[in-house]
Amino acid sequence: MKRTHAAAAVLAATLLLAGVGATAPAAAIPPTAALPTAVVPGADAANPVDPTTQKRPVHCAVEVRPIDQPPVESVPVCFADSHGVDRYLDAVTSADASSRGVAAASTPLGTVYSNSNGGGSSLTFWGASGCYGVVFGFSSMPSGWSSNVSSAGGSNGCWVTLYGATGYGGARLNCTPWCGGVGSLNDQVRSVVFRPTGTFG
Repeated sequence: MKRTHAAAAVLAATLLLAGVGATAPAAAIPPTAALPTAVVPGADAANPVDPTTQKRPVHCAVEVRPIDQPPVESVPVCFADSHGVDRYLDAVTSADASSRGVAAASTPLGTVYSNSNGGGSSLTFWGASGCYGVVFGFSSMPSGWSSNVSSAGGSNGCWVTLYGATGYGGARLNCTPWCGGVGSLNDQVRSVVFRPTGTFG
């Protein structure tokens, strides 16, 4: 079984055991515990979280793969605060390492925000490493996010390129690593690439 499928199976099982769909925020967890509980009920592959329908900002995380590898079918996991995302990424690392018996990582590559200057809801993209010599891509934004990006920033050696069309096409904007606003791409971002610092899309 490929690493991503094994990790996805472990994540699915631990999310099920953790009670995804509960309405209470995730609590702090030890590194070997189950993944924290997502706070947006009913979210799954058939019904992903749409940040525009939430009464309060949501903070989500989604896996992204290197652009030269097949994409992962990944649904954002959302929490009431950004600390839930941090705990989730820590737990993903532990769950993946346990399933494979080796060290693994869930490294934040960058985040897009529904409001300018990093405000509102957020979607953090994570991968197995930072962008040091690796380019990551998400060729079609998750449901609810393609019309909901107003600022963006990269992390862990990543700059962000936002695109106005799926498949990395159309108008583009490079965030080096931060864009407090996205100009004409406001609420029009359809795909995103995380590339090594110093490189442009």
